Amino acid sequence: MEVKRLVRVWGIIFATLLLVACQHVPEPQSLQADSQWLQGKLKNGMQYHLLPISGEPVSLRLLVHAGAVDETAEQAGYAHFLEHMAFLGSSGFGAKHVESLFVDAGVSFGNDLNAFTTHDVTTYQIDLPNNERLESAMTWLSDIATGKLTLDPSLIENEKGAVLGEFRFAQRGDKPADLKVFEALLQGSRYEGRDVLGTTGSINSLNRDGLLSFYHAHYLPQNTELIITGDIDRKQLEPMIAQHFSASEEAVVQDVKTESEDEGIEDLTSEPLFISGSAGQQAGIALLVELSDKQVRTDAEYQTLLLEDTVIQAIALRLQDRHIETQSPLLNSFAYNSLIINRHIGEIVVEFAESDRLAAQKFFAEELASLRDHGVGAVELATIKETWRNDVNGLDTQWLNKKAADFSDDRLYTLMDSKTQLSKEVIRSQLQQFIKQLDQARLNKAINKYLSAANNKPVLLLTREENTEKAKATFAQFQTQFSASGKELLMASSSGDFPLPEKGGEITSYEAIEPTTHRWTLDNGVDVWLRQMPESGDDVYLYLMSSGGIAALQPELYHAAAMVGPVFARSGLAGFSAPEFNKLLLRHNTYIEPVLWKTSHGLYSETAKKELPFALSVLNQLMTAAKVDEQQFAAVQHELTVEQNNWLLSPFGHFVSQVSSTLYPDDSSSKVVTGDDLDQVTPDQVQAVFDTLMKKKRNFTLVVSADIEVGDFNRMLRRYVAGIPFESAELITDYRAEPKVSIASVNVMEAVDNTINYEVNLFSQGEPKTTRDRFTSDLFYRLLDKRYRDNLRNEHGLSYAPNIQLVWFDGSGEALVSFVVNAAPDKLDAVRISTQQVLQNARVGFTDTEFAAAKSQLAADLKSWQRNPQAQAQMLSSYVLFGADPQAVIYPEKIMSTLTLAEVNALSERLIGTNTQQMEAMLTPKEG
Repeated sequence: MEVKRLVRVWGIIFATLLLVACQHVPEPQSLQADSQWLQGKLKNGMQYHLLPISGEPVSLRLLVHAGAVDETAEQAGYAHFLEHMAFLGSSGFGAKHVESLFVDAGVSFGNDLNAFTTHDVTTYQIDLPNNERLESAMTWLSDIATGKLTLDPSLIENEKGAVLGEFRFAQRGDKPADLKVFEALLQGSRYEGRDVLGTTGSINSLNRDGLLSFYHAHYLPQNTELIITGDIDRKQLEPMIAQHFSASEEAVVQDVKTESEDEGIEDLTSEPLFISGSAGQQAGIALLVELSDKQVRTDAEYQTLLLEDTVIQAIALRLQDRHIETQSPLLNSFAYNSLIINRHIGEIVVEFAESDRLAAQKFFAEELASLRDHGVGAVELATIKETWRNDVNGLDTQWLNKKAADFSDDRLYTLMDSKTQLSKEVIRSQLQQFIKQLDQARLNKAINKYLSAANNKPVLLLTREENTEKAKATFAQFQTQFSASGKELLMASSSGDFPLPEKGGEITSYEAIEPTTHRWTLDNGVDVWLRQMPESGDDVYLYLMSSGGIAALQPELYHAAAMVGPVFARSGLAGFSAPEFNKLLLRHNTYIEPVLWKTSHGLYSETAKKELPFALSVLNQLMTAAKVDEQQFAAVQHELTVEQNNWLLSPFGHFVSQVSSTLYPDDSSSKVVTGDDLDQVTPDQVQAVFDTLMKKKRNFTLVVSADIEVGDFNRMLRRYVAGIPFESAELITDYRAEPKVSIASVNVMEAVDNTINYEVNLFSQGEPKTTRDRFTSDLFYRLLDKRYRDNLRNEHGLSYAPNIQLVWFDGSGEALVSFVVNAAPDKLDAVRISTQQVLQNARVGFTDTEFAAAKSQLAADLKSWQRNPQAQAQMLSSYVLFGADPQAVIYPEKIMSTLTLAEVNALSERLIGTNTQQMEAMLTPKEG
């Protein structure tokens, strides 16, 4: 019997051991790579990645594993400069600018043709509307990869101006706080002190021999990867790749100096940073939290990444909610996951007025301590889990809307980050597993872990005017407050249901415009349009808009209009506080925002198809029952006043204000609002803005893009939209801002760095846009913008990003064309001359060749927009609201085929001709 007992005991022990073993965390499993990608490698070591997608455009990326970290001190900025030179001539194309080779195929510089350089890599992009220019694209990329760039010395000298302009464009002379924090995180690593742009000294001294040496040392086949997606055939493409990219067979035997994959930035330390921001930046404090490495190759690493994202989401949600609930002294709060070289860093940031530093830091410390020690509540967890479920439910639609360029970019960033490329189904499986395992205990344990980490790094963000020592003295108090035990919050365990409309209405007419486009009129006068688009998948996009906008308001309400969006966002709805309402929207996968432009206003929403009844119910409540919360009004008023005053004290803010004051009369809605203006606004005025705009029936029109049946939509219209009551109001027909100058010049001498901002503004009066004007104005913009960029950047090297801006609001006969450029102060005269040269030449007219190229670009974009549900909803809303032909949205090629160069040149004469009002404005450095 004793033996039996002994056996029984050992049996229990053995069974227990088995149970314990079964409960061990399973060994990490490698993530399964997406098998749809085809991969290959040439004999010289170059790798390629192909993804055929039937009927798609063609997208190419060239990834070169060489960046700023590969430079010597003397070569600072060479990797980036070489990227610029790749567009300026090669043996395959001669000295032509690469843009000119593809522009007639519908390729736009910036959107379709571009490149970028980081510390570790340089990448080149070209997206083609079809495969007809694939051979040319392959030639360009292979010329880059195989050492065939010409690097013309005269073009190098000219391009120095553009690159030095990029220093100014990137604010290197007046660094913002986030750039200073980034540089601080690189300290102690091989990335320290390496600016991708280089230094002004290294760029000025750069010559062809030095650049060629860097080029030949690092642009090697084994450092290069090619990505091609879209309408391609592997059997045809692989021989082309071998033909174009095998020129450097000998490179395979060359040794390439490589750094350890694990070498990146140093671990965070708890040593605080004290950072002064650029002119106009707010005071603030941040907590940096060290997260996982960028490499994600196992299921365990993927699950960790999801958990870290959830922790950051929980922190962001808590800070936003508590800021509203307590009317804290914050101006803004942010929490996000940033990838710094090789490591994810959680950045938790709050901004506030300099005078509120002590109170704001106390709020920040106590709220983080509460979340750290007591975690999220049931409603918060439910909201977060539902957002992940929404991601799972939206995967099919996300994949449905992916284009060749999206797949190329996915592959590019996967290779850059040394991740495994995942298929949709693997992502779905991983997300479902994560949701299943996510509970309150697991999330709260993770929050505690990350917020309790000993190496979390505090960052005090100081304004330029702030007393540094006084601000630093507050840090010890923050540490004490954050180290103390957090207070447990009393939180709701559940949330209520959103109310349904009290009454519905009827449909008075219905018309099928064409098989996929339908129109209704409701008995409350709302005009409704539905674009049935399979491309929408499970997503729905809707605009409920009316003409009017700011122009529908009395002048005494102009300043209140600047507050209406933020105030109502904080006022809650239908008995829900703003935090409760925001979480409700998240759980229902619904986004909604007010729209207020110069000539139109309304609501925009995105939602899931199954949540459309909920979204329409919210829309109904907003239109009928939204009220200003006076306590939240006071908090918003304080925040906006502080932010606006701070911005107006910055050089650029003062510049914009001076330009506005010179251009417009005192009672104009186009004048820049000051902090004092906002401080005089009352809650009743904000409510009056809302009621004037949203409760008056001018021509409210609901436009929806979705893959839904007409019968289902009929029922929703009756239940949720047709019962919204309106008061009648006259249509707005006068949208004039009435600039008060004919010719003027403004010079604001307040720039804090060695740079100028220069602009020439041209105002014109005429008739509102017709249907054809919507096309010709787009072509005019493209033509003038290219001429300006070609002249100032490509020909004269005066600026990095000279550009044209065209503002012509729907329904208005007023238009504004602006020539905008950032340049060195000693180039002001040259900038003025070049700007006037471009203007005078444009007044003479554009050419047939230019017109054909711009037309092909617009045609390519329109083809893309025709398949984009959100773009279709936005365009159709704009067209029907202001009397344009909706058929031009559905079938734009009918208009495109009849457009003429004469029409574009006639419109150009109206917009920039000699009869326009003209104003020159400059922001220049302070004297002395």
